[in-house]
Amino acid sequence: MNAQTQISNSNQSVGLLNLEAFELSQRIAKMLSSSTLVPEQYRATIQKKAGKDEYGNQLWREEPNPNGLSNCVIALNMSNRMGADPLMVMQNLYLVNGRPSWSSQFIMAGINSSGRFSALRFELEDLGEKEVECVETVWENRKPKKISKTVKIHDFSCVAWAIERETGERLESSKITIEMAVKEGWYTKEGSKWQTMSEQMLRYRAASFFGRVYAPELLMGLRSAEEEQDRIIDVTPEAESKVINASDFKHIKGLILKAKSLDSLEELESSIYALSDESERNELIKLWKANADKYKVTDVGVPAKKPEPEKEEAPPVEEPAQEKKPRAQTKKAVIQEDDEKYQTLLTDLIERSKAAKTANEVSALVKYTNAWSAEQRAPLHEAIAKRLAEIKTNEPASTQEVPAVNEIKSAQIIGGLKIQIGNAQNITELEAVAKTIRDNKPNLTPDHMNDVLNVYAARKQFLENQLSMFDTDDTPWVDKAIAEIEAAKNQDEINNIFIDPMYEEQSDPDQQRITNAAQKRESELFGN
Repeated sequence: MNAQTQISNSNQSVGLLNLEAFELSQRIAKMLSSSTLVPEQYRATIQKKAGKDEYGNQLWREEPNPNGLSNCVIALNMSNRMGADPLMVMQNLYLVNGRPSWSSQFIMAGINSSGRFSALRFELEDLGEKEVECVETVWENRKPKKISKTVKIHDFSCVAWAIERETGERLESSKITIEMAVKEGWYTKEGSKWQTMSEQMLRYRAASFFGRVYAPELLMGLRSAEEEQDRIIDVTPEAESKVINASDFKHIKGLILKAKSLDSLEELESSIYALSDESERNELIKLWKANADKYKVTDVGVPAKKPEPEKEEAPPVEEPAQEKKPRAQTKKAVIQEDDEKYQTLLTDLIERSKAAKTANEVSALVKYTNAWSAEQRAPLHEAIAKRLAEIKTNEPASTQEVPAVNEIKSAQIIGGLKIQIGNAQNITELEAVAKTIRDNKPNLTPDHMNDVLNVYAARKQFLENQLSMFDTDDTPWVDKAIAEIEAAKNQDEINNIFIDPMYEEQSDPDQQRITNAAQKRESELFGN
């Protein structure tokens, strides 16, 4: 009996549907996630940029990857179903825009090694030069517009074929041509390999089409990585694809001068307040307000000339009836409060800015104006700029009295904090570490503080993901956040909700709920 049990246990395979198989899967996945031979999405830690050293060399830091272990388990399950080596599956399974896909070489290898077909072959045919009409999406006035254009190409066609061993029949894929690539939008995509290595792409695509028709069980319903890349639709206007460097004064100034609409200016607002130099920040605020006033006048004049349906250009304060529609290409909702509520909140924020003791407290008030227009923010911006100048002028002595943070000591502290974060086995233990982080905040440099907060957030996400596999708590994150705010004992605990990465993923109404709860709790704590 014991011998039979031992034999049964020794034949246990990986899986997800029983306890023994799942535990075995986790043990193997943990080992694989610790290896540097697997692709990054399967590793327990991932590398993130951490600035540059004094010689200009790129520095990297390691952060926990909350998805690494679970990705390894899924890859093990797929390899078990296919009868393939797990490492081979991991090295050939790509995630393109959140969707799994096979490399084209893996598809060809799977077809050739299946034993059902002869070796895969390709027939290429030169079809000569021709002009092909295609439809392309361009952006005008921040709106997509489809236009027809003609592309001159040297056309080729490719057919993948093989002989089925059981019947001796010749099997062929669909004919793939450069003309098809142009019309489908594969050829004209930015950075497309169809323009630089068209013959290779023809073979890859023909092999993928052959596999999906004659051997779908080998591909498990997945496309090739190249197909998934070609399926991605770019919905980002070119003007918004530029990365804004918040620490570059000249860069932000140039973007303000080049802005062609009020929406573009509003997107630069957070970058302005991220500048550390106060004189540069104040100069950009003045420039930003001057440009915003110019576009406010322009926007108000548009409805007078064209009183037709296109009323979305008018500022929401001037045209309350148009507040039902959000501005195009922004995530900021149009403010819904009436004038009395707006004036009450504005007065409260201005008073709080006057009473603020540090620059961070003053700048943090901007987060309550996410739903306001540029015109509504202007009085608060003036109060913030004035208070920042007062803090710098009136408190130089207190600033000098604060001892500089010792970088060596800060590095030692952050090392210990990271170890405590990594050793936390559940959310309760991790929250205890959070108190230690807050207590050590005065002894950490800003860079080290940001680093440890990122590690903390990643570990918290990892532990929550583990709990979610067995936990039946369906409470939405926004409700949990509001509950934490209502139980907060100080400003830092309230601010922790706003720096949580999950906050940015909430809808605009939910963000407004969180903001309202924070205002209420701050009034209870500080009597503002």
